[in-house]
This record gives sequence, C-alpha cells and structure tokens, in this order.
Amino acid sequence: MMKTSHMLSLAFAPVDLDAHLDVCQRFRLDAHACAFGSAGLYHSLNYGAEGYAAWLRQMAINLPGCLVHVWRNDEIIGQIEMGRVASDPSIGYVNFFYLIPELRGQGLGALLEAYAWSFLSRLGCQSLRLSASPTNVSAWSFYRHSGWQDLGLHENSCDVHLLHKHADSDAVGSPLVINPDDYLETEFGREFSAERNRQAWELAYARLSDELSKASRGAHVYLVMGVQGAGKSRWVSENLGRLGHHAIVFDAALPARRHRERVLGVAREHHVPVIAIFVKTSLNLALSRNARRSADKRVPEDAVNSVFGLLEPPTESEGFIWVQTIEQQASLPTTLQTARLKLVAPDVGFAEKLADALNASYELHRDFLVWSRPHFTLEDARESLKRVSEDFCTADAKKRYFLLQRDDDQSLVGCIWVSPIADQSHGFEIGYWVSQNHAARGLMKEALTALVSRLSGHPLRLITSSANIPSQKLAEAAGFERVEIILGARVSGRHGVCDALVYEREAR
Repeated sequence: MMKTSHMLSLAFAPVDLDAHLDVCQRFRLDAHACAFGSAGLYHSLNYGAEGYAAWLRQMAINLPGCLVHVWRNDEIIGQIEMGRVASDPSIGYVNFFYLIPELRGQGLGALLEAYAWSFLSRLGCQSLRLSASPTNVSAWSFYRHSGWQDLGLHENSCDVHLLHKHADSDAVGSPLVINPDDYLETEFGREFSAERNRQAWELAYARLSDELSKASRGAHVYLVMGVQGAGKSRWVSENLGRLGHHAIVFDAALPARRHRERVLGVAREHHVPVIAIFVKTSLNLALSRNARRSADKRVPEDAVNSVFGLLEPPTESEGFIWVQTIEQQASLPTTLQTARLKLVAPDVGFAEKLADALNASYELHRDFLVWSRPHFTLEDARESLKRVSEDFCTADAKKRYFLLQRDDDQSLVGCIWVSPIADQSHGFEIGYWVSQNHAARGLMKEALTALVSRLSGHPLRLITSSANIPSQKLAEAAGFERVEIILGARVSGRHGVCDALVYEREAR
C-alpha cells in the first residue's frame, strides 16, 4: 500500500472568483473532456465561459462557501461546487467534484466527498445527489465503489446519470471509532482509576497507529473533541454513515492544543490527514448532560469544570486540513420527517409557496399573529426567507422549520419556530402557525409532537392566547402543561383584550 505525504499539505478554502475564475473554467473544460471526449458540451450547457462565470457568481451570492478550491501548498489541485435541491432542501446537490489528473486515484476523492458532507449537513441535508457520465470511467468507478446509488438517466440528458447517496449509505462499512473510555469498560460497567485511565489512553493511541498503518487510500481521521457532556459521542453516532468507510474517528475530550499533538503526530507518521470536529457547548449544558449519565459513566463535576477551563478551539495551523465547529448550545435538529410531513430549514425556493399559504390564511392568523396582513408579495416572502435562513445558521437565533407535505405536491403546511429561552441555558420556546388550507387535519400536531420528542432533553415553553382554543388543545396534546396565566397580555381585534397562557414541558 502506498502512502501519500501530499495529503498532509492540503487545505480547503472558498473560491476567490476575482483571482481564480480562470482556474474554475479550466477545470470545467477538462472535466467535460474527460466525461464526453471534448469540451463541446461545456459551451452548450453553460453558454460558454461568460455564462459559467455568471452562474458561479450567483451561486457564491446565494450560498456563501458553496464553491471550494482544494489547495496543496500554493497550488490549486481540486474544486467542489455545491447547493441544495430546490424541491427538497434536505437533499444536497454536488454540481462538481474535480481533481487535477496527476492526483486522481490516490484517495483524495474521499476527502472531497467528506468536505461536501461537512458543508451540506450543516444546512440540514440528509443525502447527496450528483450527475455523472458512465463514460467517465474513473469517476464512475469511484462513485459506485463509494456507495452512490444509480437512479438512472438524468431527465435532461441522454448521456448523464443521476446518482444518490443517503447519510447511512455506508452503514455496512461504517468507520472505526476509537474512544479511550471504551478501554475502561468491564463486564460490571466502566471502572476508573488513574492507572487504568493511563493504560486506556495508551491502548487507544496504539490502536490508532495500528489501524492507520494498514489503512487504504483515502483514509482520513476525524478528531472529535470537546468537554465531557458536550455531545461528542452522540454526534459521532448520528453522523457515522456520512463519514464514510475510509474514515477513522478518534473521540476524546483533548481540550487544548497540547493535548491534540499526539493524535496529529500519529496521523502525520502515517501520512493520513486529520479533520477537526469541535463540539462546542455551554458549561451548564455539559454539566446537565453529564449528571443524567449512569453512575459508572458520570465524570466528577470538578473534572468537567477543569476541562472546560482548558478548552482551546482547534485551528488549521495545528495540522488539520479543515475545522468544523458543532454548536451544541442548542441541540436542535436540522430537519425531521414524520409520516406525512418533512420539517426543513428555510429556503428562498419556498417563496411562492409561503406567499400562497400566508395569503390564504389571513382570516385564521389575524387575531393571534401580530405580523399577519391581508397580502404578502412574492418579494415579501423572499426577503423573509432570506432573513430566517441566516438566522437558522446562527447558534442563538430563532430557528424556523417549514412543514412540507411528503407527496408529489410538497405543499407548504405551516411553520414551527424555536427560540432559546434567555433565563434557561438549554431551554426553548416554541411557536407555530398552520395554513388555512391544511388546518384541522392533525398535521401540525404530527409535526409538533415529532419536534417536541426530539427536544425531550430540554425544558420547553409555549405561550398562546386564552382565545386560541385550538392552540391550547395542541399544546396539551404535545405534552405541555399550563403553568401560568398572564392577565391582559394580548389584544385581538375580534376578541379584545385576552390573557396569555404559559405552557411548559419539563426535560425528560
């Protein structure tokens, strides 16, 4: 097996279109020549160099960070172009994977795919799609070997196939996970002592070195770090499928730069790149989660406090090829599915559906939603969606989930929003609205129940009007209990002055 030291000199960075547009165009021309024998299709599909340049600039505006260049030292050796499927934002679309000819077949493709998963999963994508031609033998072989499913010919082309990969497509070949705590396990549970802990770490490092010594091309390490109780192991278990069978995961606190040097040194010795996953959370949330662990797995509170005080966020200068920070201050899902619905992140592509839903629902909303009005324009909806899309990617901002029916029509049913509660370190307040066209069908109850279940580890709050009987029933059906009445807190044009009813649901 050949090891490739150039893996360690890689870096992934957003494309600078002002400086490197010519590189993008050269890569695209070469990709078309590889796939179809000539660059003729490039000119017909992209309207030539000017059309492709305009498309790239629009992509960079619509989704910052979606265009990426892969660097080796001072040379650009690869490119990634990404987005989301307009009709289903839970599906990421990879418009372009590219490597220069001399670096193909050396395992770098697995890293490009890993980066695409890293970027798109943060937007709520649970699966990926791309288009590829079977005549591009090397690329086709890579995709098929890497678990991509052939969906058949692309509807707009007789030469190109659509390929799909779900987050758990690699389940059969899931990556190896190394966690020093696993070496503390006995048949009677986890047993800790200073000497056993030292031995556990030595065994974990030895296992990492042994596995890397026999790893195949494309192998890479995910170093998942953060304070105890941050949610590291949970993140690993929820993301194993998308990490790919070429990956090895090292799951440990390793709070400061000096603590990470040995893992990076072992990887460097075997010329294997390392990706940093920093699971970030508040101390209060870490302590709360730690307290809910079984007695043998619970870390002393003083130790959690000590590790939290040592935290140094990882940087690429340490030797990581890229760093991803997972905000766990609010452990909110990016997307959910129920029997009839998908709860998805906001997307400007929903603008027409959103405007239609709001305009059809004014009579239903005007008494209880202060922002309702008789007519929303398409531009109003676009501006709103653009704003809430930015909020969705911000750790402490209100997050809105839009409810789409899981049928061919995928009509917009309503919206649920979740806001961090200021006086509780890991609690949330929930609100919602439903479209008049979909009211009284149990759809909002289905969506709210699913979201509340996902947030069961957090205290939840919901406030509604004393005049809004359906909302009260919905809250109770989702497991909330009324805890307070705020007299005269709401005003309705139809119902006059109303009380605000505060409902809460304890963490479970």
